[in-house]
Amino acid sequence: MRQFGPAWSFGYQRSGGSAAAPVTGGSGNLADMSLLKNIAGQNFTFALINVTNDAPVTGATVVGFTSKDGGAQASIVGTVTEPGNGVYNYAPTQAETNGNCVSFLMTASGAVPENLMFLTGGLHKNIASQHVTFEMFSTGGVADASATVTVKTSKDGGAQGSGGGSVTNLGNGQYDYAPMQSETNGTNVNFLFSATGDVIQNLSIFTVP
Repeated sequence: MRQFGPAWSFGYQRSGGSAAAPVTGGSGNLADMSLLKNIAGQNFTFALINVTNDAPVTGATVVGFTSKDGGAQASIVGTVTEPGNGVYNYAPTQAETNGNCVSFLMTASGAVPENLMFLTGGLHKNIASQHVTFEMFSTGGVADASATVTVKTSKDGGAQGSGGGSVTNLGNGQYDYAPMQSETNGTNVNFLFSATGDVIQNLSIFTVP
């Protein structure tokens, strides 16, 4: 059985310790690496890996799901293309980007599922009612659609504690976590998700004001 490390979940990431705040006025999060909120004509890429031998999966029929701000999961309606060598491109619709936390779960037969999370305005420091997403899958690369998830949190390198927020099963191995306000009160906040028999998932996020 193959052993897999955590799949990528892309959120708000700053390089070099930059403290730039997201651009306001509807332009989106131009100062940082994320999708822009409610904007058409955007793209992102992802890779599909074979669950058996770690080889790139080519020629796949991609089945995707999307969720915004912890809401119900829906099938993607944008356009998937394949540049090659196991890399795929997705062009979301404008409506699919109209959220603060927009997530895309990409699946294909025989491939490890990929969850891509974009925080269009960043995760705000010490603010309630925010969301992050993650996926749970077994050490064999199979999505776990009924995981009992344990959450651990830490801030700025401090001691780890049990998460007090809410986990929601969105479906198909994708989960949403709504952290407590206090769990976002740090410059770098960390969320570790685990479940019996599954690969751990870790999100490390730099907050914005």
